[in-house]
Amino acid sequence: SVHSRRIATFLLGVWIGGCVLMGFIEIQNLRSPGLVLEAPIPPAAKMIQTLGPDQARLLLRHLAAQQSRHDSYVWVMWQFPLSVAVFLCLLLAKPRRILPMLLCALMVGLLLFRHMIITPELAYRGPETDFPPGNAALGPMARLWAMQQVYAGVEIAKLLLGGALAAYLFFLRVPRRSRKEVDTIDHTHHGHVNR
Repeated sequence: SVHSRRIATFLLGVWIGGCVLMGFIEIQNLRSPGLVLEAPIPPAAKMIQTLGPDQARLLLRHLAAQQSRHDSYVWVMWQFPLSVAVFLCLLLAKPRRILPMLLCALMVGLLLFRHMIITPELAYRGPETDFPPGNAALGPMARLWAMQQVYAGVEIAKLLLGGALAAYLFFLRVPRRSRKEVDTIDHTHHGHVNR
């Protein structure tokens, strides 16, 4: 039905908006250690002085990275029910169309790939490179960088698919009544157009 398509469009908008918001949050998390160290409040300045700027920077970066990893995991868990709801709405929509369901299925596939392959690897490699000697070793850093590139690529691909699906749903037209149905209606109302 038309209502199912509208609900799917709304839920897809929430899904895409959440992905964009999480990307913004992750970028802000990366910036937060520098912001704290540049202008710390007096109690924080005393702690930083006690730890030393380098050690404080390491600790704050680790905290920010851990927060990003946690937020990312929670958001993935929320995406699964969202994706199922979008797919069910597309499945119940009339007329049922293959293309939107295929696009949604591809998005779910990317989500599963991220959850089962990328997220565990980042959760394992991330803390390993937050502190020495991991963050000074070329091998662990190279592996982490590669996984982050794959992560970014998967997210971009998912957003592109979501954008294509949203555009398709937004511009999809409901089939108009056939000519025969229109003529029947006009005859029923005694040709009211020419009165």
